[in-house]
Amino acid sequence: MPGGPNFTVAMKESKETIYTHTLKRAAEAEGGTAALAGLLHVPHNTLERWMSGRAQTPVRAFLKALERLAHHESTGVARPMPAGDEPLVFRMGPLLARCSRCDHTEFAPADPTQPLKLVSPLVCGACGEQVIHSNLIAQLAQDAVLHTHAVTAARVRRQNEFKRVSVRKKPDVPS
Repeated sequence: MPGGPNFTVAMKESKETIYTHTLKRAAEAEGGTAALAGLLHVPHNTLERWMSGRAQTPVRAFLKALERLAHHESTGVARPMPAGDEPLVFRMGPLLARCSRCDHTEFAPADPTQPLKLVSPLVCGACGEQVIHSNLIAQLAQDAVLHTHAVTAARVRRQNEFKRVSVRKKPDVPS
């Protein structure tokens, strides 16, 4: 499995996202897609659409898969990702994970000699603030939901404004 900044690059090239990557790793750790679908209480074909990126994974399901994967890493069931030498950058769509202290977007393992686990502490590349890997990804998922809501609300406002303008510009029809 890719690690480090190559993780972001490799995901982009293969159309894989943090969502699809996490779900695939969680399915492997759970013993297959059927087991993960049962854990998430979704039909198998729904999970397969999420894993392929054909449908958006709900944040609640993603967070549960992330939690289970972190558990499996801590018990040794799931293999951690190898830690790279380059900064870690985590992306979901147009959003990047950011340091809560300084807003920087690059992180590094606190102990670069250890494999990268979801329970591993990471440090901000700019200010040194520590954060747990899975917490950073979970916050990014929450930010993605807020971003989606904001984009949807802005689109609805534009559509409503367009409708109001269109109604005002209708010519009077003589009776």
